[in-house]
Amino acid sequence: MKIRVKHSKKEITFFIDVEEEDNLHPSPKVSLSKRNFSFKLPKGLSSKNIHPDHLALISILVCHPFIGKRIKFPKPISKKFFEATNVISRYVVENIDEDLEPWTPLADSRPALAFSGGADSTAALALMPENTVPVFLDRPLPLLRISKYDKNAPHVACEKLSELGYDVYKIEADLEYVRKPVGFPVDVANAAPAIILANHMQFDAIAFGTIMESAFGVGHPNYRNYPKGSHYRMWGTLFAAVGLPLLQVVSGVSEVGTSIINRDSSFGHIAHSCMRGKWMNPCRNCWKCFRKLVLDSVVNNKKISEKELNELFKIREAKYHLSQFPIKHENVLTYSTSKYVELFELDIEGNESMMSLLTKRVRGDVLEVDWMEKYFPVMFDIIPEKYRDGLKIKLEKYLQPMTKKEQEIVLNWNLNTMLNDEYYQELNSSFCKKLNSH
Repeated sequence: MKIRVKHSKKEITFFIDVEEEDNLHPSPKVSLSKRNFSFKLPKGLSSKNIHPDHLALISILVCHPFIGKRIKFPKPISKKFFEATNVISRYVVENIDEDLEPWTPLADSRPALAFSGGADSTAALALMPENTVPVFLDRPLPLLRISKYDKNAPHVACEKLSELGYDVYKIEADLEYVRKPVGFPVDVANAAPAIILANHMQFDAIAFGTIMESAFGVGHPNYRNYPKGSHYRMWGTLFAAVGLPLLQVVSGVSEVGTSIINRDSSFGHIAHSCMRGKWMNPCRNCWKCFRKLVLDSVVNNKKISEKELNELFKIREAKYHLSQFPIKHENVLTYSTSKYVELFELDIEGNESMMSLLTKRVRGDVLEVDWMEKYFPVMFDIIPEKYRDGLKIKLEKYLQPMTKKEQEIVLNWNLNTMLNDEYYQELNSSFCKKLNSH
């Protein structure tokens, strides 16, 4: 694969030249679609001042799933970045400039946040320095096709943050259309606009809203040692090599914890995880709405009416995800149902309501859940030293560290015993049967 770039005053465009060995269909559900992508540039930024290593990293972020044997970047890269690409085993990079100095941020540089407007991203911002720059990837919507995605809520969130004094950037970029179905080719591709701005704005790290469930595998079948895992080894190495180390400020915080942070922070109310609804008016018809509305009800101690709860269980997307065994981020549902029963005195014995059945299915009636209200200290193993102390001070305004016993719950996380238990297999079957007839 070869990547070319075209510069203009208002945008930079990347062109993907496919070669015979490239993988245009990396999985049955994903394929290469659009073969170019662009970034609209803010005033004062010349695309010709973007460092070659930054252009190369963006190329990898967007094209990684589709690259066959090699990738040739728009400009030759530094020896440092070339050496960092040794973490990639599937393909090689070719064009190197031995004399090119790697990009290094100035001493007074500041961090960027790949901001989405969602709960986890907003909670991450609450833990970061006041000079953090939220950078929102502003996906252009198709003119001739109907899209469920609505940008109203994140746009309002950006405006609210600007009013609070944050230096917010909305960068229009269509990189999500390179993939079919539309979406990020890799999960950290939403950092691309911040990388575009890095030299112009003098960033020295890029933060994400990656939570404990995604980083350490809690809520999934097995614990993942994220600091030593393949995701951090690859992307952490590549980002660090271009002077922009990953800043995973909520990687030890569960989805429960980010909800608590947003409840208690000065601007947590701007968080809006639903990608379809308007500002302060979620669609109430998607999986995120189901999960977040139930979680927020217990975090804020506000019971959902029986009528609304009944409607939530009718959501088609919710039915699909709740029918999985295990459910993605199942631990969050365990917390939500456990606290729902406790706070609102729901008697689940002999009760055939959907909430009662879900509580039993996700073990909300038997598991300890309070550890999800705390943070997992192992997260600090991957926090750049410059930001470590400040993050710890801010984080502990909202959450306390897990005890050693609670950390063991995370370190030993494993759903296989439950998955192989006939009782829970039968419970799942009966739950799904009633759910799908609801």
